Amino acid sequence: MEIEEMLKQKDLKITPQRMAILTVLKNTRSFLSAQELFQEVIKILPGTNFSTVYRNLDVLLGKGLLCRVPSDTADLYELRREEGHHHHAVCKGCGASIPVDFCPMESLAKELGRKGFLPTEHCFEVYGLCERCRDGKK
Repeated sequence: MEIEEMLKQKDLKITPQRMAILTVLKNTRSFLSAQELFQEVIKILPGTNFSTVYRNLDVLLGKGLLCRVPSDTADLYELRREEGHHHHAVCKGCGASIPVDFCPMESLAKELGRKGFLPTEHCFEVYGLCERCRDGKK
């Protein structure tokens, strides 16, 4: 789907900054920190402020266009390429993101329910090394 169409579907104004952010994310298959994203955005749109990128990340997240994964150093962002609820395995070597096709919360929710606990939301990511990084082929 084209970036302009993505923004229109979410009732968002089409701005050069949003176009640049989404272009960078569309052209990468790994998660990026806000700072890494900013460094790529200014190559496309010089003069863009970091605060503008950061504010737009919140807007795009709120509209469901991005995925955010907390990490040790900074939150990481990726373009949401599939609709609905999903989780990720994230490579700590290269940052590659591998979608997980099932939700482990389903079985955990049953166990928690037996203990009288009702989960209302969750976040689940697995961190490790992808095959390329594990084999030293970075």
